[in-house]
Amino acid sequence: MKKYIKLASILFFIFIVFYSGNRYRNYSLSLMPKEYKLVKKIFDKFSLNNDLGNRPVSIIIRAGEDMHYLMVDTGICKDKKNICFYFENLDPFKKYRGYRSRDVNYAIKQSYLHGHANASASPTGTILINRSTFKVLEDKENFIAAALAHEMFHIIQFTPFKASLKALKEWQDNPNKTDEDINEVFLNEKQIIEAQADLGAAFMLLQAEYPKDTFVKAMEYFYKQSGIIHTKGQSKRHPNYITRINLIRDFMNDKSFKKNKLKESSSPLTWRYNRRENWLKFYPNQTTN
Repeated sequence: MKKYIKLASILFFIFIVFYSGNRYRNYSLSLMPKEYKLVKKIFDKFSLNNDLGNRPVSIIIRAGEDMHYLMVDTGICKDKKNICFYFENLDPFKKYRGYRSRDVNYAIKQSYLHGHANASASPTGTILINRSTFKVLEDKENFIAAALAHEMFHIIQFTPFKASLKALKEWQDNPNKTDEDINEVFLNEKQIIEAQADLGAAFMLLQAEYPKDTFVKAMEYFYKQSGIIHTKGQSKRHPNYITRINLIRDFMNDKSFKKNKLKESSSPLTWRYNRRENWLKFYPNQTTN
């Protein structure tokens, strides 16, 4: 009987150790991929002298847009209903085990090796950033901070809603306008908002002790690494390269572009990480979690 009790105790101890170790690995900030650690470092720096709003923000590092085209090229996905979007958001830090996993995993690797630097923001308070961003911008923390600051401005200001509201008001005031006309209003407002996000990001970086010209240098680099910038489609939702750079430089040269010490900032941030679900989340100090 004592042997069984001893064996049961040993097995229970092994289970506890395994369970605790697995849980620690899944949620530990110290065991995050280096890309997430850099994101955390940047946002902690932002929070010291910026107001990051009052709601939690999630950051997800994903496989990236190149996956969309790679899945179409391999015949794995036929983009009839934008279902290839699923593959863009795959977790790049673990092996995919679904249909044609060998091809999908190879595509994830290629997306990382050959993809561009890109990030986007969702109205839900989520920032999506391609893993390839960290390869393209290797040793350029300032430029990664610039991309994150731009997307953070969109989240703080609820910019997609504001652009859509502008279009809705235009439709109500002019009910005879076509869908194409209303969409043009929406896209024009998007361009204005993107320019505002540029200026907001430049100021956020200045507040966080990054060099004054960080954002304009980052934007110049982003456009250079994207290659083609002259096509008409490039400027539908964003101002064109020349307009954006001139607006940022004008703002930087304005007397109002100077650091201000905030009485209340978002620091300290409370952080949560989930390896299994692949997200990192922070809560500004004004919020409860």
